[in-house]
Amino acid sequence: MLSKSSAYLLLSLLLGALPTLTRAQYAINSEHGDLLECDTMSRGIFLFWWDKDEDYSTIVNSMLDTMQVLRDVCLNSLGMQDPLGALNGFYCNIYVHTPGSSTDFFAVNFPEWGNGVGGDINGYAFMTLPDFILGDWRNLAHETFHIFQSHGMWDITPGIYNTDDGGWYVEASAEWFANVRYPSDPYSFIQAEILLRTPHVPLWLDFYNLPGYYPNNWQRNVHQYALSTYLYYLTDVVDVPHTDLTSIFYSGTALTPQEYLFNTLGASTLQNHFIDCAARMTNHFDFLLPIQAQNARAEWDWVADPTDDNKLVESYTNTGSEGWFRPEESLQTTAWSFNTYKLSNTLSQTYTFDLNGDAAGTFGDASYFQGKVLVQNSATGSSFHDLTMSSDQQGSLSLDLSPNDTAVYFLIAAMPEYFEDPFSEFQIFPYEMRIIAGSSTAIDEPETGIVRVEAARFNALGQKLETISPGWQIIVYEDGSTETVFLAP
Repeated sequence: MLSKSSAYLLLSLLLGALPTLTRAQYAINSEHGDLLECDTMSRGIFLFWWDKDEDYSTIVNSMLDTMQVLRDVCLNSLGMQDPLGALNGFYCNIYVHTPGSSTDFFAVNFPEWGNGVGGDINGYAFMTLPDFILGDWRNLAHETFHIFQSHGMWDITPGIYNTDDGGWYVEASAEWFANVRYPSDPYSFIQAEILLRTPHVPLWLDFYNLPGYYPNNWQRNVHQYALSTYLYYLTDVVDVPHTDLTSIFYSGTALTPQEYLFNTLGASTLQNHFIDCAARMTNHFDFLLPIQAQNARAEWDWVADPTDDNKLVESYTNTGSEGWFRPEESLQTTAWSFNTYKLSNTLSQTYTFDLNGDAAGTFGDASYFQGKVLVQNSATGSSFHDLTMSSDQQGSLSLDLSPNDTAVYFLIAAMPEYFEDPFSEFQIFPYEMRIIAGSSTAIDEPETGIVRVEAARFNALGQKLETISPGWQIIVYEDGSTETVFLAP
């Protein structure tokens, strides 16, 4: 975690990857350490401190080795820069403390310390680590990334902290870095379930801008950490370059991170990725390991406020919505958010999914919506279908379902060109939806009613499959059309 209350925080990255800077020796410049009371160990730009009554030399030695690797990645692969202190010739200080101890030097003198990165009186980044978290490599990656954000965020790029609506990116990107470094760790993506259970809050919700009318609970306060799952989807599932996420820190931009990403990737690309990610998360987080999705659900069950569970707006069984439906205001979509409706089906029946968004949000800004339907088939797996959008607000899709299409999810995403809420509340982008059972509207999915003959089937790497096996598959039909499906193991 990076403390915003400190006078200095984080920011990094000018225009390209910088070579790793090396010095024969860095000097000690510590506001908090005392060489008479503490032992130290250094490597590269990093200097660890701990109370002399303890011996952390073995684990610190391993941590310093790991931090050299993380530094190399940040500087030479992600285009970031060393913290300002190191650029000025001083070690970056890392303090190990024992919370609650009456004898530990740092616990006695700095009892408020936790786990995180802050800035000292010189504006130099430093790290504090409770002794019980030493050897947690994911946490080390997260906090080390904050070190390399710092010079950019504090000294170069104002956009991240000019507004509370930009601060989410500090923690989201640090957690993203930890997830990318440890993608198979069972506890990576541990907050991911939040994105499914509070999908209607704005992308940039965090503990800095939590409005007074929102529940003050775990899932609302740590939403920004959960967004690391979305950033991971962008870079490691749909192959957005990692530097597209990190370049903001040293760019000098005054834009919020969300607008910076919008401009960097392009409107339609980011909008499509956003709703696709929402659908993939709804499909049991199919891009994560099963144990990671399971642990994220367990984390939710353990610490979340169960009264603030908004995964589904409405559920239907073998029927439609009985006309147009408009969610209550507390569940309506905000900027860059989504709603989900579930249809449980046991029939052979045509269903039509209609979307009619309001032209503008509650503050008057133009709206933009997309709709997508996820069909989970008990025999063939999952498939995804986009509504045919006739405008930025209206769309429709008809699907012929079979009894094997047991679970259907209708997702509606609001993704306007709007990136900051200037008031003490979040702008709502209202809409109405309709599910019609047994009939269709004029706008149908092109394939509806057409029998297509399969010509070939490929896996996600483009390799032709001779037999049907679990996982993502691309089906090519003889008419030249394609379909992407997911077959559960």
